[in-house]
Amino acid sequence: MQLQGERIVVKPVELSDAEALLKLEKENRDFFQRFTGKRDEHFFTKEGQLERIRKAMDDRETDQGYLYVIVLRNIGKIIGEVMLTEPVRGNLQSCWIGYFLDKSFNGQGYMTEAVRLVVRHAFEELRFHRIEAGVMPHNLGSMKVLLKAGFHKEGIARKNVNINGRWEDHQTLAILNEADEEKPSGIERYNPPVIAPPLGPYTHVTKVPQGAELLVFSGQVGTDAEGKLPDDMKQQVEHTLANIQRLLEAESLTADHIVKINIWAVEEVDWSHFHEVWAKFHGGRPPAMTMAYVPALAMPTLKVEIEVWAAAG
Repeated sequence: MQLQGERIVVKPVELSDAEALLKLEKENRDFFQRFTGKRDEHFFTKEGQLERIRKAMDDRETDQGYLYVIVLRNIGKIIGEVMLTEPVRGNLQSCWIGYFLDKSFNGQGYMTEAVRLVVRHAFEELRFHRIEAGVMPHNLGSMKVLLKAGFHKEGIARKNVNINGRWEDHQTLAILNEADEEKPSGIERYNPPVIAPPLGPYTHVTKVPQGAELLVFSGQVGTDAEGKLPDDMKQQVEHTLANIQRLLEAESLTADHIVKINIWAVEEVDWSHFHEVWAKFHGGRPPAMTMAYVPALAMPTLKVEIEVWAAAG
């Protein structure tokens, strides 16, 4: 994976970058030290850099952090680093960004370009919602980089980082993933007065806006997060709807984007239970739905399967 900029390429660090990183760190040792915690002598050896890179690669695989190098496109020289640290998933979906640039390339827009590339990657591919940064108030160059990249100031974190034996204040800045802002689906659902109201929690007519992108989610079944299929019909219904919810979220969609939902079951549905979990799923705006009993599904252990059609745009 490489992030292509106008003058630079930003890519995940690799073991083959050890020599170039060591050179960058040694040539900028005093300059970088002004903005970071103390580093021991081992850090400034090739083995120290290899250990650092191996840890960064392990962290990348486990979603514990991401280290990138900034490479000049014309000559392939590594001139800096960008890192995403302390990722938190769940309800936060956030991380911190930090960076270092060779002092001889400061003030030329390289870091602003690199930060923009990494932020876009973090939002679009890594699915972060919020990225934070901390900058010592006197570091005006770094502050300018973040502001140009779209970050905004949020306040001062007093004496929160120990740098060179002194607890330093930091200006906190952050940027949010605008794609996460909930947008109306544009889909209209209604029940015309020319026929009787629906017999259950579904809608007679669904109108999709012109130019919307159609997404079809293949029939989903009730496996849990580990791929195991429970015997109980109620659990299969709950897991199936939860799996559909995850698929929708992966495409930045909600149940409000659903055009049609088709349900097939091989045994009688507990309608009281179904209506309860169905209401939680659609949040009060039930989509068009077809429910059918069939003699069998693809596997004897499957008791329910649900197919979803959705529209975005």
